[in-house]
Amino acid sequence: MILYIEKEILLDTHCQDLYLCDTGVNNEYLVTSPIDQCSCKKQQAILCKYDHDLCQNRCLSEQKLYIKQNNESNEILINNHSTNVILLEKNELEYNSEIVYICDRNNLPKPILEHLNNKLTYTKNNSTTDVLISQTAICDFLLKHSMLVQNAYGMYLKFQQARHNPFQLRRHANIGYLLANIFVGILCSFILFGNFDLNRLISNEILIQTQNLTTWIKSIIEWLMHAPVGLKLNQPLVDFLARFYFYHIYLWSGYLEALVITVLPYLYQLMFILCFFGISLVIGAICDFIRLLTIHLYCFYIYAARLFNWQIRLLINLFRLFCGKKQNPLRNYRLDSHLCDIDQLFIVTLSFTILLFLLPSIFMYYAVFTSIWTVTVLTVKIIQYIGQFLLQIPVYEFYLWLMGSRIIRGTPRLSINYGYSTDNTVCFNFHFDPVSFFTLYHVCNIHSSLSLISFSKLFLTILKGQPMV
Repeated sequence: MILYIEKEILLDTHCQDLYLCDTGVNNEYLVTSPIDQCSCKKQQAILCKYDHDLCQNRCLSEQKLYIKQNNESNEILINNHSTNVILLEKNELEYNSEIVYICDRNNLPKPILEHLNNKLTYTKNNSTTDVLISQTAICDFLLKHSMLVQNAYGMYLKFQQARHNPFQLRRHANIGYLLANIFVGILCSFILFGNFDLNRLISNEILIQTQNLTTWIKSIIEWLMHAPVGLKLNQPLVDFLARFYFYHIYLWSGYLEALVITVLPYLYQLMFILCFFGISLVIGAICDFIRLLTIHLYCFYIYAARLFNWQIRLLINLFRLFCGKKQNPLRNYRLDSHLCDIDQLFIVTLSFTILLFLLPSIFMYYAVFTSIWTVTVLTVKIIQYIGQFLLQIPVYEFYLWLMGSRIIRGTPRLSINYGYSTDNTVCFNFHFDPVSFFTLYHVCNIHSSLSLISFSKLFLTILKGQPMV
């Protein structure tokens, strides 16, 4: 038999009633507090220090386990059977149940593992279910394209986890994230309040910079019209694309004036109000405004990407026909043999040649606008990473790690206690070593780390001419 018991209970000189968790492991018993909430099957026992007849009679009448401790030899018997003892520190499992169960469940003795599992399951079953936002088409669209809505939804999830998460460490950590986010936002609100006069200066500067961007794009298109980097392009196609883009720049100029007149005067006030709800919302509003200002760049990129992708796919299909192959859509687009007659082969060859010679002209527009839009996407992504990081500021974890709190011990250690061991009873000391700060942060933060940009996927997307969000 094995008895898991706190050291203070054995050092006590009085007989006392104990509550054991029956975790289903044969001949292994874990002594817990009577107020400990878990779904384990409870069993009562009496720890007798002086071999009292009263204790034995109570165990027989009330069907309790009789645990006898010989104070002279430190030998412990359960129902007159020899027992090995594993000594625990006071409230060790109560303090460290969450971090131990998450980090080192594979290294725990089976009774302790089952007890922690039942305890956390009991807590989870008695917690309120999270309230989810109803998924509608509008919500899906905003969550996909609006950084402000994404950050607001992220703070909402943090709040729900702070209320309903069964892990106390994670609840407190989420509260720390929210408080740090709001605190930084309030500090920024004081900065904005003291510089309200900058509103007009910022508006004028944004208008000037957008006009400079328009002029710069026009100069790039004019550069593409006159043999860029010495390339001989198809002049009629280049002129057509240039007129097409010039017209869209004209439309965007009108859109920009309307945006500056209607949105920009209230952006400063909106940021000041959002500061009281968290700095992440302010960053989301800035990110969305940048997307509104650069929507024309996205349109230019999409036009060029669609045209380039369409031309690449046509060239591939025409080349396959030239080689006597074609895709069969009825067989998962597998390649089947296809023999072309002379007229069909002539049309295929002529079309392939025309598209191939037009490819450099379209590729130049695609390369230029893809480069511009890639820089814009990377800028927005950096702002998004800042917003996500501010939702994961490890305030609570840093406080626990700095203060050396007892609740951050997670690595189990087992050693023989020769002072309490006897010929018939082997006594072990069982304790937990402190975990590292990064382990603590990983335990408290249930979300995965910040999603990084896959440059390999980005390169393949650009190479194929597929849209890049």
